[in-house]
Formats: sequence, C-alpha cells, structure tokens
Amino acid sequence: MEKTKDDPDFWNDINTLRDPAYTEFDPDDLVGLHDILKETVDGLASLISVRNQAYRRDGQEPPVGVAISGDYQLAVLHVLRQVDRVVQEQAANAAKIAGHQGASYPKLGAAWGITRQSARLKWPDAVPARGQQTHEPIPLAYAGGTAAIHHDSDADAWWYIADGADGRHEECEPVHTTSTDATAAATAFLIAHTKRGVSGL
Repeated sequence: MEKTKDDPDFWNDINTLRDPAYTEFDPDDLVGLHDILKETVDGLASLISVRNQAYRRDGQEPPVGVAISGDYQLAVLHVLRQVDRVVQEQAANAAKIAGHQGASYPKLGAAWGITRQSARLKWPDAVPARGQQTHEPIPLAYAGGTAAIHHDSDADAWWYIADGADGRHEECEPVHTTSTDATAAATAFLIAHTKRGVSGL
C-alpha cells in the first residue's frame, strides 16, 4: 500500500528514487497524445492565422481547405515553436528536480531518449557534483508533534529539529548517516513526547 501524508515515512519515500521510474506508453496512448496535441496546435494556429482572422472579421467560419495554405502552415509552425519552448523549459525543470533527487545522467538520458553525454550537455546543472548536493528539509508530523529532517553538507550527515506534542523541543547533532535514520530518531522522539491520550497510530 502506498504511503499517505499521515505516514511518518511519507517524505522519506517521496525523496527516494524508484527504479524503474516509469513504464513505456501503450501505442494507443501515443495516438491519443498525438490527437490532443494536433487539436491544440490547430486551435492556436487558427487563432493567430491572418487568413482565418480575415474570415472571422467577415462573419464567416474559415473553410476546412484553409488549413492547407502555406501561410496557415506558417502559423502552425510558429505555434509549434512556442510548444517546443514550453516543452524544453518543462524538461529542464523535470531533469533538475530528478537530478537533485538522485537521478544520474544515464537515467535522465534514457528518459529523454539520448545518451548520458548528451544529457549532461543538455542539462549541465541537473545533477549536482558529489559533495555539492543540496537536500530540502523533510517535514514530519507524528503523534501530535512536528519535526524537520535536515542534511548537514559539511558533516555529510543528517539531523533533526522536533517539537513534541507535550511542548518538549529537541535539536540533535548531525550524527545520522541517512535521512531514514534521522527520520526514525525524530519519530521516536515524537512518540516519547506525546500529550496524554494522543497517539500517532
């Protein structure tokens, strides 16, 4: 069963890369994607096409044959340029997030259908160099209390800061080897410092 936000290990699970990360498309799904994209591009091209705008000013719907005119296809090409720009921006963002969560350049390249060398050239900042990786704090709520799991880059170790439901506060030293160990320690602290009658189970 997949974890929910109520589970103490939810954020640790979110920050753990699954392998494989995806399944291949069914051919019918790709046909559907093609149809959706074509419909969207045609709609935008019709909007900016000077020829179609002229028809609409005359109170007419552009005839179907307009779509084969060279100037209309130039409008299509212009739309596709914008689509490509958006795709490239989204791809760069996805690659950076995946890379900072532990995905390697071979994995990024495989997802995009290119070699790892090409992936490194395409997204040079996606995968942090060893020793420069950054980790977002992992929030934790359990047994009525809250905590945040942090990584100390200098010590290359994990630590936590926690507030129990009974008001007890703790900030440990960076002594945990993994985020899982730090999360387990923070969870134990929160369980030990619940209000009477409060349980995380």
